Amino acid sequence: MLTTSRTAAEGAPRTVGPPGWLVEHRPFLIALVLGTALRVVVSLAFTPALMISDGPTYLSFLDTFEPNPDRPVGYSLFLLLPLSWMTDSVLAVALTQHLMGLATAVLVYLLLRRWQVRRWPATLATLPVLFDSLQLVLEHAVLSDTLFVLLVTLGIVVLGWRRRPTLALALAAGLTLGASVTVRQVGLPLVVAGVAFCLMAGDRWRTSLAGAAALTLGFVLPVGAYATWYHQVHGVYALSEITGKFTYMRATTFVDCDRLSVPDYQRVLCPREPLGQRRDPTFYGWHDDQTLPQLEPPAGMTRDAAMRDFAAEATREQPVDYTLIVLRDFALNFDLWRTDRFEYATAYRWQFSSYVHLEPTEWTGPAFDRHGGDQLTGHQPFADAVVTYQRFGYLPGPLLLACLVLGVFGAAGVGRARRSGMRSMCVLLTVSGAGLLLVPDLATQFVWRYQLPALVLLPAGAALAYTALCGGQVDAGTVATPRTD
Repeated sequence: MLTTSRTAAEGAPRTVGPPGWLVEHRPFLIALVLGTALRVVVSLAFTPALMISDGPTYLSFLDTFEPNPDRPVGYSLFLLLPLSWMTDSVLAVALTQHLMGLATAVLVYLLLRRWQVRRWPATLATLPVLFDSLQLVLEHAVLSDTLFVLLVTLGIVVLGWRRRPTLALALAAGLTLGASVTVRQVGLPLVVAGVAFCLMAGDRWRTSLAGAAALTLGFVLPVGAYATWYHQVHGVYALSEITGKFTYMRATTFVDCDRLSVPDYQRVLCPREPLGQRRDPTFYGWHDDQTLPQLEPPAGMTRDAAMRDFAAEATREQPVDYTLIVLRDFALNFDLWRTDRFEYATAYRWQFSSYVHLEPTEWTGPAFDRHGGDQLTGHQPFADAVVTYQRFGYLPGPLLLACLVLGVFGAAGVGRARRSGMRSMCVLLTVSGAGLLLVPDLATQFVWRYQLPALVLLPAGAALAYTALCGGQVDAGTVATPRTD
């Protein structure tokens, strides 16, 4: 509400209203408040937190303080351990991750405004982070995805804070992106997107190469430190020793063992079901007692190496089948509905409806007992409200595909985007988002959970590309103050 006041010097009425920054950023601030309210409802609906899939494994780090052969434990090291110094309840994990989700939205908005994206496109780009139900599920679960996405987003913001990044910014961005790899190993290719940005953004080759080198150095430091720690414990320089199992799981979707020439001891890895009737790859990797439990590699060979050799032979013998499966799974990310297709059977894990009346299991029950003592409980009417919201509260796959296409246009310099000065950032956002969708399909399998980084990065890339295609420009030095609407 506007009011008037009279200054002593002028003796005239002066209009007093909301601060200029509040008016300028009002659309995003409203969305941020609504996103916060939605997270409050989720927190009231399911207490203390969801325990899905790898949650108990991450929590087990608090008892062992050792790197896990099955996955990097940066999530446990950077988030679960510091929180455990204050409270042992997993409720603190969920609440912290909800704040991290909101912080991710703020970072995306700040980056886009910094690159002169108007407030409405910038706000629209943050809506998946603020309101997508998959984002809410993963924030409320003891899983590494929320921290991973925050670190990736922060690294991109640091790297792109200037039109031409300084060596200090490139180094800091590399450290942040490298830290994200210790949270989720899928982040390893991010260094490629970061180097591409540095090479495109520099005004001279010497400057570009120096920035790329600084980013690479920063990236290698946390990854190398983690690998060294892993070597001290397990005797191998690695982030984990799960590569063989993941690639084997990928092979189960297409391998035809009648066409393979593999040692007899690897024959037990052949799925019993014929092609077209295969089960979810996770079944063969974790639950089928007729495959991995029967594997007995010869002396001097690890089980992981045997699985990796089996998958490599399947890929060499059936390169077309492998390629078609990868393309098929990549296309699933753009499905209109988040449901199961083909052999996949894990969509239920990412639905709030699966946890309304869930009973403790032998896997999750003890983890809740050791970390707060309260088992998962659904509370009405909030739980039903959240379940209903999830039916429509998500970014449909075709819209995500449209974001990808628009980002590619901006990165390729179509039309006025060529002279916008925004191509390097379009490349960074779009290649990172699409790459984090593709890598799981190449290396292991399709899982809806793996879509989360793309929900943050691809809409941001699309908003920037839209601005570039409409004639927006940034200067050659520090990115200028964004234009107002």
